Amino acid sequence: KQWYQRRVAITAGTQIRKLGQDGLHHKALPLVIEVLKKNPKDLDALKCKIVCLLKLDKCKEAYHTMTTDKELSKLPMWHERAYCLYRQNKLEEAITELNNAEPSPKVDELLAQIYYKLENYEEAASIYKTLVKNTMDSYTNERETNLAAALASSSAFKAKPVKWVGVRESTYELCFNSACYSLSTGDIDAAQQKLEKSSELCKKEFEDDEAETRSELAPINVMKGLCLQKSGNNKEALELYSTVLKEKAGDSQTLAVAANNIICINKDQNMFDSKKKLKIATTDTVRTKLAASQTNSIDFNSCLLSFYTNQLEQVKKKSLQLKEAGSPLAPLLLATLLVREKKFEDALKALQEGNSPEEVVQLSIAELMKKTGSYCDSADALKKVLSISKRPGAISLMASLTLLGAGPEAAADYLDAAMEELRSSGKYTNEEITGWALQCAKFCLAHDMPEKAAQNLENLLARDSSNIKALALLIRSYSLFDAPRAHEVALRLPDIDIPADIDLEQLEIGVGVTSGRGLRKVIQPEEEKINEANRRFETKEKKRKKKKGKLPKELVEGGPDPERWIPRQERSYYRRKKRNRNEAIGKGSQGLSSVNKAAEAALDMSDKPKKVVEEESKPTKATPTPPPPQPKQQSSKPKPKGKQNGKGKW
Repeated sequence: KQWYQRRVAITAGTQIRKLGQDGLHHKALPLVIEVLKKNPKDLDALKCKIVCLLKLDKCKEAYHTMTTDKELSKLPMWHERAYCLYRQNKLEEAITELNNAEPSPKVDELLAQIYYKLENYEEAASIYKTLVKNTMDSYTNERETNLAAALASSSAFKAKPVKWVGVRESTYELCFNSACYSLSTGDIDAAQQKLEKSSELCKKEFEDDEAETRSELAPINVMKGLCLQKSGNNKEALELYSTVLKEKAGDSQTLAVAANNIICINKDQNMFDSKKKLKIATTDTVRTKLAASQTNSIDFNSCLLSFYTNQLEQVKKKSLQLKEAGSPLAPLLLATLLVREKKFEDALKALQEGNSPEEVVQLSIAELMKKTGSYCDSADALKKVLSISKRPGAISLMASLTLLGAGPEAAADYLDAAMEELRSSGKYTNEEITGWALQCAKFCLAHDMPEKAAQNLENLLARDSSNIKALALLIRSYSLFDAPRAHEVALRLPDIDIPADIDLEQLEIGVGVTSGRGLRKVIQPEEEKINEANRRFETKEKKRKKKKGKLPKELVEGGPDPERWIPRQERSYYRRKKRNRNEAIGKGSQGLSSVNKAAEAALDMSDKPKKVVEEESKPTKATPTPPPPQPKQQSSKPKPKGKQNGKGKW
């Protein structure tokens, strides 16, 4: 019987080993369980069971087996237990397990993965650097890929300047991570070139497997879309994102990032589509795989979407949740709600209590301080935004705010300090610094500070004595408070070499004085003026007679009608014509009217006596026509139209 059991165990072990080599762990696991039923203390079978469970991603069951089984709990399986905790997202417990394990490359690799998951990218990168340097095996490309991913993530998510290690770009994954690093540093052109190279290498590697090619190209296409989106080509970026979501290629993180970027492109348009995309990006399985900055941006976009749809209570609820989660953009949402209600001081208080280091928040604080009249505080808030505080445009803005808040002297002092920082930075040329120094001097002159302007110009001329513009401004400055000194400085002006063929008197005569219409009147000598006056006296010009302007034919004697611009029906003298309904009613045959009969009777002389005809043929005296009646005053209200109550009288 023992021989038979041993024979069965050997046969089962051979089958398990063969299935494991073929990768059929789901078929090997039932055989291992059958062996353990007959011999529960078989360590080899227990180890085979743990391997099968790990290969089948049943990490929770594997960890439970390792911790509850007495035989396995005695074995130093620190690495396996730590891996199970890592897969269950229990990262701190996994680090504790690895601290008890003996140092080895596989322990260091798992520890680096845990640090990467905890977003401690610097520690992960240092471990990978050591592994790449000290180990040489078939996993070298994978280690270099993980090293590049740690460096790129540190630059993108932590916004820290990280020195890029010279990693090879021999695989599509290495090219992809290198492109991510270039994009995080703002080099969009280099990122696009590396992404194109990555896609070509990926197609070559998986040319026989179309499904795998689409799956691996999905994150590359999403990164291409991000490059286009950052360069302003939103239409092309939207097409790439939509293609990835339509094919459903790639993992859940890739689809979530594509959906979130589409929401950013839509902004306050196409709300229905944005809500559909938001469901893809906010599933529970996706959130555990994304970085904290990615989940914060998705939650922030969700709040903005609710804000655009006027769901203000939901915005307030989500922003409070973001604040509890430690999102740096949560105070900005609360302040936005208060600004919408025009509570600027409360919004400023909410932003200041948040203590967010985000530059967007600091810029919002500066804007609200400017709205509330705290100009100096607004300038101080702008100084905290390090990315723009050293730029000339920001310096000009802060000088203007200081001028409004503290006066021209404080603004001039700030400009002097800012000019010194720009000069010492070494980022700008001497021509640019000289131009800004001249502008500072003009600012001092414009605000009645010639002494300050003279001092700045003296410093400028000490560095560049050949600057004629600075010398001219210095003479002007001294002339306002120290005329002798201005005369001394004027002697430093260079001499002008005048050619012999130029007549200075003619040049002075040619200097014109501009009149009101932009014409140039030439200043002439006295003799020429007298001769010109005599010529004008001798030849008198004929004056043209002015013709009287033609008046309108229907002009009233008192002048133009003052109500001519008012519609005719609203004028005070307007009377609506009454139509005689009984006028020219046809009587008799068709086409015959009373008017025609009267005309016919007047022309018919057969029935009239001779005397009547002679009297009618005599010319009559002309009688003067009466003047036209003056328009009567009437109320400006027009008469109501329509029938009146009661019977009308004619």
